[in-house]
Amino acid sequence: MSINLDTGLWQCFKSGNKGNFLQIYAYLEGITYNQAESEILFKELDGSFAKNLEPSTIIPQAEAEDLHLLPVTVEDYTSNNSLVLKAWTFLYERKLFNLETEDSKYYVSTKGPYAGRLIVPFEEDGELFYFQARTLGDQTPKYLNPSEGWPKSSHILYPFNMGEDYVVVCEGPLDAISLQITGVNATCTMGCSVSQYQVEALKDFTGRIIIGYDNDDAGRRGVGKFDYLRRIKRMADLYICHPPSEVKDWNDALMKGIDLQGFVELRTIKYDYDYLINHLLTTL
Repeated sequence: MSINLDTGLWQCFKSGNKGNFLQIYAYLEGITYNQAESEILFKELDGSFAKNLEPSTIIPQAEAEDLHLLPVTVEDYTSNNSLVLKAWTFLYERKLFNLETEDSKYYVSTKGPYAGRLIVPFEEDGELFYFQARTLGDQTPKYLNPSEGWPKSSHILYPFNMGEDYVVVCEGPLDAISLQITGVNATCTMGCSVSQYQVEALKDFTGRIIIGYDNDDAGRRGVGKFDYLRRIKRMADLYICHPPSEVKDWNDALMKGIDLQGFVELRTIKYDYDYLINHLLTTL
């Protein structure tokens, strides 16, 4: 038998069979091709949020340094670096530092395609495996995701605690951070169009999955897609908790001093027939 370690293609000289790595993995494990793909994409043996089929999921430290990153922490209010100070002001005004633990850490990029932007890191065991770059000025677009050599945004979840009773799934990392700062277990799907890989990664979560997308047309479509994929994968029913109606998102709610933990506990409801009927009646 011959296996190409670069491509994953194989051929059995005795039987004449040949195929790719996923096919032989499915055969050896006695599972379907789609199940094999899901297991390889998000194998939760150690609770990792960074593993997928892409060859360079965990970015080597040398490549992370090529982003020309400077750290921004809660203590940088006296920084002599104008870019660091600008980022600190942005984060402080939006209450995105965890002042209780003082372990919040962000970055700014000084060179390259993300220069002048706030870098919101996705880290696991101290390793950077993804990030989002947000403008601190008039740059467009407002958000940039990493490109070639990094995982796809549709394969990524913002790190959260797999052992909690619930997790709130929101749209962006700043929303997830806003919720986490107030004691709410939260993650994000990099927008409101969840992928099958992200749903698969949540399949082993034993608590309630609460969708916290914005209460707009895009958010409602995202909830519908999430529920569709959830049913295909035979997961438990979803729950819903949109951000407070008087704000635009979870970070805006945090800035206005709303008790987000209490709000989530009080306003979370099951996504079922009754919810859909009541929601329809309120929009007529």
